Amino acid sequence: MDAPEGQVEFAAHEELVLRICAAPDADHAASMALLEAEEWDVLAAIAEDKRLSALVLRAVDKAQAAAMLPPAAFARLSGASQWHALYVLKQMAAVKRLIRILAAQGFDPILLKGFALAHAVYPDRTLRPLRDVDLLLPTEQAQQAQDFLIANPHYRIAPWAGSYGLEFGHQLPEIQDVDHDLTIEIHHRLNARNWEEEPLLLAQIRAEPTSLTMMGLNVRIPSARTNFLHLLEHATLHHAFENGPLVLADFHFLARHVADEWPWIEAQCDRMGLARALRLVATVADDLGADWVPAHLVDRSQVGASHIATAKAAMLQDREKSERNKLLRRLEAEGQGRKGWRAALARALRPNPYQLAKIAGCRPDQARRWLHYPVWLIQSGRRFLAASSNSDSLLAAQREAGMVQWLAGAEAPRN
Repeated sequence: MDAPEGQVEFAAHEELVLRICAAPDADHAASMALLEAEEWDVLAAIAEDKRLSALVLRAVDKAQAAAMLPPAAFARLSGASQWHALYVLKQMAAVKRLIRILAAQGFDPILLKGFALAHAVYPDRTLRPLRDVDLLLPTEQAQQAQDFLIANPHYRIAPWAGSYGLEFGHQLPEIQDVDHDLTIEIHHRLNARNWEEEPLLLAQIRAEPTSLTMMGLNVRIPSARTNFLHLLEHATLHHAFENGPLVLADFHFLARHVADEWPWIEAQCDRMGLARALRLVATVADDLGADWVPAHLVDRSQVGASHIATAKAAMLQDREKSERNKLLRRLEAEGQGRKGWRAALARALRPNPYQLAKIAGCRPDQARRWLHYPVWLIQSGRRFLAASSNSDSLLAAQREAGMVQWLAGAEAPRN
């Protein structure tokens, strides 16, 4: 499916959110002055949903624009920022206990992505709120560590988690720290599926971890350059930018730590099928005012205006819209040439056993998963109707599918 051409219009507050993330150290006063009170309120809601409240307040402070901020928006931004500042203290205590418990059993995980960013890259860890903590372990240890933690009274399988093993994807079902409300994901791989070059990055991350001292405890984190590659893959191939605009700030702050590594990063992107992903991220970030991007990576003609706009829109959309777009992409990919309701009907006759099992609260090989088939069918049907009956939603999904296909395409040989 080719991405339809055409421009995507962004409201002033949406553009400002993206620009604050792409260039957190810039002065955004001129853009802030354009917002009305209602737009500030919407911006504050987006910031809270996307974990950006502290970044927005930092930008307001840098721009000396506090007088522009309406009281209601300021209260919402401040409340969310303060909540995350307190929660990060609980997270640190939870991670310290978690690592000690695992170490006592001989497990030595690498803490992936956001943890390394918050505690080793960002100027203030409260600027990078974490949804969860991702632990990378060797495949042969992952299930053992999962079983060990679940048997510990401080931990349990998260109430929303599915039921599956190593065969399903890149991680095991989420674990919850019942005392500190920390979500823990044990990973044995990096990508859910369908990325052929994944073993290359996985080996690189395992080969060169670095050490971070936190509260008197040493933990292993990825090197800055391998974390850059992981973030790049995660934002593009894995999530199609649906994990939000915070990733733009991640690249901004991480770029300082890889300033001398660009030749290596580009060579690895060529090896790992991430060359287009790197060019798209660089071009989107540059389009939003980022100052870290090497000029030779910015390529608007090759990337295309449609993919740039689609990436921006994907970062701003809410979870439900993201799920609708993914549903339409899956239907086309699995439809064997069918489109629209024909693809939906074919999918209805072949439900995903893992999705059924998650609704039923059982394993995907248990027959009682079928008792919840009507629930799955209603949920999927409502989502399909909402996505396919709205022309704007359908166009957005088509553009996103086109971007995903372009990202996965092979690069032409370089001269």
